[in-house]
Amino acid sequence: MRIALIGNGNLAWHLSRAMRHARLHIHAHLCRHNDESQGWELHRSWDTMPADFDVYFVAVPDSAIAEVCTHISDKSTVVHFAGGSDIQAIPQRHRAVCWPCQTLTRGTEIDYSTIPVLYECADENTERIIEQTLKKAWGTWTKADGKQRLAAHAAAVFSNNFTNHMQHIAHQLLLEAGLNPQLLHPMVKAHMQLLDNHEPSQVQTGPARRNDLITVEKHTQLLSKHNDWKKLYELITEDIINTHHNKGEGPRAKD
Repeated sequence: MRIALIGNGNLAWHLSRAMRHARLHIHAHLCRHNDESQGWELHRSWDTMPADFDVYFVAVPDSAIAEVCTHISDKSTVVHFAGGSDIQAIPQRHRAVCWPCQTLTRGTEIDYSTIPVLYECADENTERIIEQTLKKAWGTWTKADGKQRLAAHAAAVFSNNFTNHMQHIAHQLLLEAGLNPQLLHPMVKAHMQLLDNHEPSQVQTGPARRNDLITVEKHTQLLSKHNDWKKLYELITEDIINTHHNKGEGPRAKD
């Protein structure tokens, strides 16, 4: 089985490493803007790529999937890895989506055996190819259709992307106050450990959870020079109050 990898971003970098760690071989890597091929045969354009690959791993942004597929034979099996795109983004009959639920940043060390993957295959032949390749390279696998993956992708934005932006805001506020920007790191780590054994609603703390409107008002005054952050604070505070007080959900947590 001859495999081609298309892409040069964070996901392609880690997919290439995961395949090598699993002692699997990629026969060609189309990588237009990066010199790192991890030892595979490297190509800079479709003009030099052979056309006889059985499987194409398309590790490109969602918007580029359709264009990439125009270069691939209808007889080949095509796999994309985008959580926000449906399996129909691939026109080829033998197709699959394998979305790793993991932040992937080039140059970082990851235990690939722990990565959860949501996947969907169009046919048994494609599923067999996934079994022989990607399932040996990445961790835990769960079948999920397009609606389920989209919901999980949106959840990941809240859980990871938005949370990271909140860390950015916290970082800036601490710097403005002349404090160590890593001051809250132990708190964040301790909270993430709590989530291993508790639902998030059970460990919610803070002034909104207590319905402490006096402290909320002090915070909004502090944030008055950062209008966008103030709006975020007010919106999230309102949602926490609605969740834990107006709807009466969950036991009251201690701050």
